[in-house]
Amino acid sequence: MFRRFLCLVLLFTPLSLFAAGKIYTWTDEDGNTYYGDRPPAEVEAKEVAIQGKKAKAVEVDESALPGQWFGTDESGGEVKMTLNENGTVSFIHSRADQSVYNYQGIWTYQNKSITVITEFSQTASSSGEVKRSVEPLQLNYFIVRFNNDAMELVIEDQRYSLAPVSL
Repeated sequence: MFRRFLCLVLLFTPLSLFAAGKIYTWTDEDGNTYYGDRPPAEVEAKEVAIQGKKAKAVEVDESALPGQWFGTDESGGEVKMTLNENGTVSFIHSRADQSVYNYQGIWTYQNKSITVITEFSQTASSSGEVKRSVEPLQLNYFIVRFNNDAMELVIEDQRYSLAPVSL
């Protein structure tokens, strides 16, 4: 019974379902060119090769990470990140709204990600109110672009574009 049901389903399944994701082009008798996923049966159609851009894998030179990095966030704030060879980090983010976020801690690199464990963090709002936390935080910055002249980091909904600072 089940086998008979399966045969009926296959028999009535349009062949276009098996060709999902393909695009075809054809020309009518007036010379008009058409594109679509289901060409008319009476025309000779050619499959269009679709070439998408694949994201190039990010390659990070881990030895180039230590040092001072300076740049901006997407909203125009400024970021200064210092990754020391001894594994310590300091981070200052002056946001566009004039508030400042600051932390110190330790950093490690693994799998295109910089992981930071903070010793403390401090936020100063534009009104001057300062909040300080001694509870450690773990922050994971994902490196989405890297070369010796620039690095782009993403953490949650924030993106930072940084360049090394020559001393």
